[in-house]
Amino acid sequence: MSTEELSCVHEPDLPVALLRAAGPLTYSTVPDLRRAAQKAITDQPDLLLIDVAGVRAVDDITLTAFPMLARQGAEAGTDVMLIGPGPVLAEQLERLGVARQVPVFGTAAQALAEHARRPGPLRMEATLPPEPGSTAAARDLVDRACAQWRVPHLADTAALIVTEFVANALQYAGTPMRVSVALRRRHLHIAVRDGSLRPVRRSDGDDDDEPGRGLLIVEGVSAAWGSMQTAAGKVVWATLRLPPGR
Repeated sequence: MSTEELSCVHEPDLPVALLRAAGPLTYSTVPDLRRAAQKAITDQPDLLLIDVAGVRAVDDITLTAFPMLARQGAEAGTDVMLIGPGPVLAEQLERLGVARQVPVFGTAAQALAEHARRPGPLRMEATLPPEPGSTAAARDLVDRACAQWRVPHLADTAALIVTEFVANALQYAGTPMRVSVALRRRHLHIAVRDGSLRPVRRSDGDDDDEPGRGLLIVEGVSAAWGSMQTAAGKVVWATLRLPPGR
């Protein structure tokens, strides 16, 4: 392997996914790590373990990619943990404060034990056909979830978001879709997965593209939103913040 290559091998599974990284972490290779981790997060595992046993941080500052990935994971409803750092990497993670922002464990067993002690997400999902009635079915799923989880004040906004996502999937994907809503410690997470590789496009506000304008609305009402290609299509997601102390 070239000294400039970083290998990232994703071993998908639910509810725990594993990403094995090996090689030098530099300014030129850190985008490879980000892309691989973001793709793993799109599968919405409860936990993503990043095995860094074979990673060498050539540039210390590149280690700040891990807190960024942990924040993206939290927004998507996925905990991110690092496992297996060698002595040099462990010292770097501690010195830069990364270990205070991302849980770091010596082994996968230790990470799984800690994750098992944490409250897991509440989740509701449904697979819907590419039919107009799926919009109402998706809204009903969100309404039931918000009522059951006692966050009724988020129901209208969550229903607006899922309506835009499903409408976009109906118009541009035309495939069955998987709608999910999950309650995490600090966020309500809404996602719609379809079978089209066509990326979503947010309007700049100056054109007449209805779905594009809809995504502009999603951006305005959500804490964060995004889209990522998967092996068989794409997933579009958004998060709503829970009130402090919830």
